Amino acid sequence: MNLVQKDQKFIWHPYTQVQTDHEPNVITHGKGAYLFDEKGNKYLDAISSWWVNIHGHAEPYIAKKIAEQAMKLEQVIFSGFTHEPAINFAERILKKLPGNYAKVFYSDNGSTAVEVALKMALQYFHNKNLPRKKIIAFKNSYHGDTFGAMSASERGVFTNPFAELLFDVIHIEPPTAGKEKLAIQQLKEVIGKVQGLKSKIKSSKKTNFKHQTLNSKLPPACFIFEPLVLGAGGMLMYEPEPLNEMLKICRDSGILTIADEVMTGFGRTGKLFATEFLAEQPDIICLSKGITGGFMPLGLTACTAEIFNTFLSDDRTKTF
Repeated sequence: MNLVQKDQKFIWHPYTQVQTDHEPNVITHGKGAYLFDEKGNKYLDAISSWWVNIHGHAEPYIAKKIAEQAMKLEQVIFSGFTHEPAINFAERILKKLPGNYAKVFYSDNGSTAVEVALKMALQYFHNKNLPRKKIIAFKNSYHGDTFGAMSASERGVFTNPFAELLFDVIHIEPPTAGKEKLAIQQLKEVIGKVQGLKSKIKSSKKTNFKHQTLNSKLPPACFIFEPLVLGAGGMLMYEPEPLNEMLKICRDSGILTIADEVMTGFGRTGKLFATEFLAEQPDIICLSKGITGGFMPLGLTACTAEIFNTFLSDDRTKTF
């Protein structure tokens, strides 16, 4: 069997209808922005291998550093143990991030970075004995393929087979061109009256929210968003100003905000992070993809000291 035949016999590829899609291209090596197949064809990797490769393929400096580290330590359990590369990277990334972040939590990929953020926000209120459980997200959003990330994402082709198993999330319009006021109004209606936050929230036919159960007198726990660009939703773009207003509304209402910068991070919007365009900074930020330049999987969730401090306790059940 040749490589294509072996691939088709043994491998199940993601987002691929194996019965109808073309045979996979067998890539033998990469160099810079290009990939090369076994027939000698050259491809411009315009999608950066699913938006992860930001420094080019086979980048010598990264490969050298990975090889050096592999000869010292490949990994170690991170509960009760640590190591210098993790410490150094956390220190360096916190200096680069635009928000007032104090702590870094490592995970495996973009989806798990989002899972960590959602759990972090929900347990923050649990630890404070405030049973806030609702999550706000944008329509057309995509936050990953694990169950929490799917729940926060738009209900559609990526989530339909699992729809009945996903937990309830309030989806509002993103503030794309012409819908800025609608998005802000929907957010306000979800939250209820900002002063007091005691009125019972009622849904409206006019706002047409999806996947909601607005029967709690408490405001939602958190608002998760892709800053400036909704990637898998169709590269839907919007301006910083309405998002900034939405973040201020959330902050005034005591709602935690989560920036999913898995795709937008590391220079894709003109600044190192898309949230650098905002005056209001989110409480939690999710990163992955560009962190390692595509060389290996890694996720990262950073939060403020205020959030971290709610997990400090003599009660071990408040551990994250």
